[in-house]
Amino acid sequence: MIAVAPVGDTPAEEVSRLLPVLRETFGAEAVIVPAVPLPTDAYDPRRRQHLSTALLDALAKARRPGWDRLLGVAGVDLFVPQLNFVFGEGDPNRGVAVFSLHRLRPQGDGASELFARRAATEAVHELGHSYGLGHCDDRHCVMWFSNSLAETDRKGTRFCPAHEAELRRLMGRP
Repeated sequence: MIAVAPVGDTPAEEVSRLLPVLRETFGAEAVIVPAVPLPTDAYDPRRRQHLSTALLDALAKARRPGWDRLLGVAGVDLFVPQLNFVFGEGDPNRGVAVFSLHRLRPQGDGASELFARRAATEAVHELGHSYGLGHCDDRHCVMWFSNSLAETDRKGTRFCPAHEAELRRLMGRP
């Protein structure tokens, strides 16, 4: 089962839109679980961002038996020290992942549909990392490392054949 938790005050309706995509992509039950508080020590006032690794730590503490994976959905801007920002981060050793909706919101016509597609793409990407998948050289694979929204929009939610096979192996499926 994939547990999906709002982090902080992320609206539950934005989180619930991810469930059908996660069920289809990973072939697993996906459910919303109670929100995980945003760790106060994650915020860097100089950067005005939250350290994604601190959110992973909070998610690892919140993970329960029976949850194959725990995905946190945050509404704050995330970073790791060596990069300006990250869309998210995944930890295969603890079976947790987090991504942020903060940079995914478009403006204009079709914004709601594009926002939902971007959120699904980043959710699948970070969950892929939580299963142990690395980045991909295929620009259309969901495991491609996105440096921009244009790259996120291009890749979509599908795994390339190699990563699809690797995910099945990691999940213990034929």
